[in-house]
Amino acid sequence: MISVPGVEFFTVLVTYIIIFLIITLSYNLAYGYTGIPDFGRAMAAGAGGFLCGYLPGRLMARVLGIQEDYLENVILIVDRINRELEKNPALSIGLLVLTLLLAALAAGALGLLASLPIFRGIRLFYLGVTLLSIQISFNTIVYHWEPIIRGEHGVPVPDPFGWLPPGPMRSIGVIATSAIVLVIVGYYCISVGRSPLGRLLKAVRDDERSAEALGRDVRKLYVKVMVISYAFSGVAGALFAFYQGYVIGLHFERVTWTFWPIAMVILGGLASNKGTVIGTIVFITLKRLILFYKADLEAFLPFSPVWLDGVLLGIILILLLIYNPRGLLPEKPEITISREDIERIREDVSKVL
Repeated sequence: MISVPGVEFFTVLVTYIIIFLIITLSYNLAYGYTGIPDFGRAMAAGAGGFLCGYLPGRLMARVLGIQEDYLENVILIVDRINRELEKNPALSIGLLVLTLLLAALAAGALGLLASLPIFRGIRLFYLGVTLLSIQISFNTIVYHWEPIIRGEHGVPVPDPFGWLPPGPMRSIGVIATSAIVLVIVGYYCISVGRSPLGRLLKAVRDDERSAEALGRDVRKLYVKVMVISYAFSGVAGALFAFYQGYVIGLHFERVTWTFWPIAMVILGGLASNKGTVIGTIVFITLKRLILFYKADLEAFLPFSPVWLDGVLLGIILILLLIYNPRGLLPEKPEITISREDIERIREDVSKVL
């Protein structure tokens, strides 16, 4: 008998979709609009997630006057912190907002540092490879250096949603908070896409030298986009850490947080925010369904269903790139004035001539 997904499946699905929409919309701003091949996106999400594992617990321990060594007694200390947060919703919300803001600042600062090679004249392709190398080094350091988050053991994260009734209400709280962040990020990305700045980003993407010839400082533009995009991804990483309740260095590995978001953006269509939304929803839904039904599919597969999601999604992406390389909802051409106005201007010019 085939299993039917329950409420928990859909709450997890919605949570993952919202968090990854924040990642993909911010990545679309950097790659789809500006043409920056950022292979270090996992580092941006990790900056927020690891800060979430490092700072809130230590901060609350100081507020509560806990003098014990934090990392040696982290489970007991975080449990005591959670009991205090359950009794104080205002403190919980304040801790949540403060952590998200600091996660944005930390990831934005990391984006600034990671984009510094641009000022040395490095080409964008080599920047992508450089960011991938930096991201691997970043995760390796966090995973093995114990003073940050206990190395490979990880740390529990204080729960700012603990004041909500346990069960579905906590999931709804996470979804509502993530949705608020998504609305802010989505509004910003859509506004940029419809503004003259969006057209400038596309012009830089299509012909960097022409944009420079028109007096635009392309390098500074690249850096600004990287900082903003990384800041949004850092908030998504912090939300994911709060949702999981535990942070370890392997949580923000490059396949899930770098290559899958790239696939989602390509699936939807570059420089298309609507396409990015559709691509993310389709991708995450297929992935979660495969994981949910993997036990039922095991009897029909010649290999372990653990690999099915990667194989199937990879095949879908390859076929899409072959038969519809522009994505499900491709980028539309930018027309600043209507066709009627163009014809009228043409007629006026012909009369003058």
